[in-house]
Amino acid sequence: MTRGRHAQLSLLAGLIRDRELARLGRLARARQDMAARIAKLSTRVEISDDPALNAARLAHARWAEQQRIRLNQTLARQSAAVAEQKPRAARALGRTLALQKLAARKP
Repeated sequence: MTRGRHAQLSLLAGLIRDRELARLGRLARARQDMAARIAKLSTRVEISDDPALNAARLAHARWAEQQRIRLNQTLARQSAAVAEQKPRAARALGRTLALQKLAARKP
């Protein structure tokens, strides 16, 4: 392989690596944000002597549970996307490292 061809391949491999790692980072951050949103939903319902307040708290608890269900479904999809992206990013990184080692061995 000529030096110019190797340089082109190294550049392309670096661009692909950067793209795949950036995508993995975006997916992981989105997953973390979703997990944080789920954690913020209240899980406790405190019962008081006021029936109207109790009804409002129970209504809010039902709403929060529905939100939690919906957000957990989104979180599961995001977790799957992260799991699918990890090998792509690892492969792109490996290709870049292999080309760097090849360049280092050339006289």
